[in-house]
Amino acid sequence: MMPRAYWMRWPKAWPATAWVPDVDVIEQDDKIVVKADVPGIEQEHLEVVVEDGVLVVKGRREESKEVKEENYRHSERMVGEFSRSIPLPEGVDPDTIEATLKDGVLEVVVPRPAQPKVKAHKVRLNL
Repeated sequence: MMPRAYWMRWPKAWPATAWVPDVDVIEQDDKIVVKADVPGIEQEHLEVVVEDGVLVVKGRREESKEVKEENYRHSERMVGEFSRSIPLPEGVDPDTIEATLKDGVLEVVVPRPAQPKVKAHKVRLNL
């Protein structure tokens, strides 16, 4: 076990598989918007699926960094898969969900299901 100061000095020293994208879920009247920060991840390494009423964002991160300076050399490779799951309201039609990737942000728009109209029904009181 490394001392905490080591991890603070080298924050990228955590295993690459420990990374998961930050996700925001914004509820609006007619839709739910899910935004995931996925910088540097190409579209072909992302998958958005609906499984049993749950929106699942899966992906693979492959990144390599190398710094060369006088008397100093540092190299890191971050590779790993991630998965985030967001439960959806009952009745969402998966065919209406749209996803876009722009500037390292994945945005998934989920239209809310139509609410069934509730009819008022008077109940006769028996005394």
